[in-house]
Amino acid sequence: MNRAEFIFAAIDVLFHPMQNYISRKGVKCVKDLSYDDRYKDCKFDIYYKEGAKEPMPVIVNIHGGGFVKGDKKHRKSISHLYADRGWFVMNINYRLSPKYAFPDVIEDCINALNYLPTLAEKYDLDLTKVVTTGDSAGAYAAAETEAVITNPALSAKLGMPECKVKPAGMVCFCGPYDLVAAMGAKLPFGLVRSIGESFLGMKLAKDFSNVKEYEYINEVSPSVFVNSDWCPAVLTMAKKDVFCKGHGEILYDKLKEAGVPVREAHSVKLIDNHCYHFNFWTKASKETMKTVYEFLDELYAK
Repeated sequence: MNRAEFIFAAIDVLFHPMQNYISRKGVKCVKDLSYDDRYKDCKFDIYYKEGAKEPMPVIVNIHGGGFVKGDKKHRKSISHLYADRGWFVMNINYRLSPKYAFPDVIEDCINALNYLPTLAEKYDLDLTKVVTTGDSAGAYAAAETEAVITNPALSAKLGMPECKVKPAGMVCFCGPYDLVAAMGAKLPFGLVRSIGESFLGMKLAKDFSNVKEYEYINEVSPSVFVNSDWCPAVLTMAKKDVFCKGHGEILYDKLKEAGVPVREAHSVKLIDNHCYHFNFWTKASKETMKTVYEFLDELYAK
């Protein structure tokens, strides 16, 4: 276990209780289904509310964890919250680094989207109203997946499968969207290099001088590939984020410039830091989730 795996595993254990104390009556859960039988990692849970208006719109939730750790079980409460509002939630796992490197996680996200028609055969789902969402590394995965879907040349370069179910919306919480810039973040314990080596699948120099030799250096950052075909989005960001400071602003500006409908929510206090929305009891989280729910409700009502 490298240092990034160790730190993010500790974060999962420490923060799970406070991030997963919410459940909603009437929300049903089915666990450990598979959207790609080739890999044991490609499991998902579904959440939906009994008696919800049908057909149900869909949320595909992608957990964070520095690309190296994390699990769908740590996103139980937010799945309950979405399902309680009438959404069918597909809460996915995916192949983690360092065993698997970029772009495998993006292939998994596309395969998860492509599995939705199979679920629609059993559940009454509205596949014209699919929203991808994720936190931290999961937010990156949602954004890079959108980049691949809307850029055929990028998809071909990365060898991605065709995406048959296109997202109608995207909600990204505190993600890194320019991975080259992220290499300059100042984090203790050599964490940036450990994450980078794990996700990129290459040994990095201490000063990151060899990162430009990476095979997909021009393809790894979703902010580079924003165009007018991207779906409407909500971006949330912590102004004093210790992990991804400034990244939300970069992607927000690119989306605005491309004419993509986008709204943002943010925190300003140091205590309301990376992925602060999981602190559901705080004012910052409540205000941010209000913005997210308004976006989802508008899409639901269309």
